[in-house]
Amino acid sequence: MTDLSRWFNPAVAISTEDEALALGRAGAVGAFVTAAHGLFGAALIAVNIDGYLAQLRAVTAAMYGQDSATGQAAMAMMGPAMVYWTLTVSVVMAAVFVVLGVVQWRKPNAVIPLLMGLLTLYSLVTMLLAMVNPMTAGVHMVPVWRQALAVVVEVSCLPLFYNGLRGANRLRKLREAA
Repeated sequence: MTDLSRWFNPAVAISTEDEALALGRAGAVGAFVTAAHGLFGAALIAVNIDGYLAQLRAVTAAMYGQDSATGQAAMAMMGPAMVYWTLTVSVVMAAVFVVLGVVQWRKPNAVIPLLMGLLTLYSLVTMLLAMVNPMTAGVHMVPVWRQALAVVVEVSCLPLFYNGLRGANRLRKLREAA
């Protein structure tokens, strides 16, 4: 429980190699949480493929119009293959995050939490911008509860990645000094 409270505290002191190792592993926990969230989203799509496809077509029609050339071209691309591609990419990305989490857990380094933190920050900013964009404000694929869950997960993962970066950097410095 002590590690858990330390993982979320961005100002926690790191004085020993064990503390640095434990904090470096926070980045791995963030990667595992991100992977679990991605798999949850993929599972929600997988159990309702036809509904997801219908919703995808409705959003496309609302954004581009059914009668415009762009709308017709976009609608032509909306098929089951697109949904299966979305599922495949979601599962592959979750697997990549799990692998990165395992690597970060076994040998904490600064690169993984830095990249994961930047990706999480990018995802959070683009999602929030999409919510306030007047062009897309009334047309959302993702229900509000899933958007709220995504914000909670991403905001929770940011300190994990930050502390994973701090812990890995401090661990490297302590090991170099020894």
